Amino acid sequence: MATQVTWTEVPAPVCEVPPKYPHLTKEVYDRRLARLRARMKQEGLDAVVVYADREHAANFSYLTGFGPRFEEALLIVLPEGTPTAVLGAENVDMVHFTPVELKGVFYPTFGLMGQPRVNVPALEQILREAGLERGMRVGTVGWKYYTEADGCPPGSIEIPHFIVEALQAVGAEVRNGTQLFMSPRDGLRTVLDAEEIVAYEYAACLVARSILRVMDEAAPGKTEMELAAPMQNMGLPLSVHPMLSVGEKARFGLTSPTDRVAARGDFLTTAYGIEGALTCRAAFLAAGPQDLAPEIRDWLERIAMPFYTFAARWLGEVGIGVSGGHIWNLAESLLPRAEWGWVLNPGHLIGVDEWISTPFTEGSDVQLQSGNYIQLDLIIIPKPPYFGADLEDGIVLADEALRRQLEREYPDLWARFTRRREYLRNVLGIELGEDVLPMSDLLGYYRPFLLTREKALVVG
Repeated sequence: MATQVTWTEVPAPVCEVPPKYPHLTKEVYDRRLARLRARMKQEGLDAVVVYADREHAANFSYLTGFGPRFEEALLIVLPEGTPTAVLGAENVDMVHFTPVELKGVFYPTFGLMGQPRVNVPALEQILREAGLERGMRVGTVGWKYYTEADGCPPGSIEIPHFIVEALQAVGAEVRNGTQLFMSPRDGLRTVLDAEEIVAYEYAACLVARSILRVMDEAAPGKTEMELAAPMQNMGLPLSVHPMLSVGEKARFGLTSPTDRVAARGDFLTTAYGIEGALTCRAAFLAAGPQDLAPEIRDWLERIAMPFYTFAARWLGEVGIGVSGGHIWNLAESLLPRAEWGWVLNPGHLIGVDEWISTPFTEGSDVQLQSGNYIQLDLIIIPKPPYFGADLEDGIVLADEALRRQLEREYPDLWARFTRRREYLRNVLGIELGEDVLPMSDLLGYYRPFLLTREKALVVG
């Protein structure tokens, strides 16, 4: 299917933020705990022990409603009863500020180095008092599980060794259970219910508004920090560090902003993520090809337009029942890796953490399903002197029952989905499947030259 892409005048999308933040209710967490316990029974597990630290808290917060700050934490879940949250000095009182019913246990060793260590119980003792016994089959949950492709034995455990040792001292049979939460095939966190969609859409609105303001206010002579100033999270936790780079530094887009001053013709990359959403853009701080170095003045036709062709096709073909391997093949056919240099996947599942896992791998037979929250994401790395192009935003897949529930129970949310779908169709020329819900106001909107604010790439 041929796709014609043009750079033309279009109105920018509307970016709005709902007036009220949609907190997840106790009922949502109760359902999550019930689903985990059902999977534990199915997998033959007597307990699940979830580890968390500041960087790896999504599986923990999925059940508790918070991630530990500064410290590590453990959550111990048995087939029945109140889960035990093992916390350090600065987090032990968090059990009183979450809708989830938890038994908090103070374990000073999870605190920062140098903090008081008085009457510290052995971790083995804490585990026993939480209900763990000899012979129990325990699944540990951190942030990764492994296959032979990882170059380590399948079943390897990634959480700190001293915790595994304590579990073994209790006499438990320990195995890696992270796939229960993160597998792209059937992980608990990879399928959202209606309330989760509402909460994540709020984050997506904040992120989209921030990035649109970054694009609208971009100008030569500003530092990277000044360019990033419009990023606003309203105090909500970030899912990634803020990213913005200009010039040659922008070839490695993961860096945070500095006092480097942007010049006309610089390449600019930026990404901003609040727990539940992320948006990324990469474009030139220029009015058009005439502002670029002579050797890359064909960047629009050679790089940006083929990339946008892929993005439009991705949005048009993703849907319930589509295999991950199909999307991989789509990327390989339109932007072959050998030529375009991409090493990551053409999209992934997203949640509180920016990357849960991905069904989009070579030969994958994982089928996309209702409730999947998916990030359009393909980072191309053309050979210098050319720079890449990038636009990342999220969509949710929803079957008819979920769509009707959202329309009935959240009419304002549904109106935003409808507005975004019409913008994509009528302005950008991108037709979404009926099972695809556009989470971001910026979905599909790509402005290749930031100083020409009235023009963007469109299909047709």
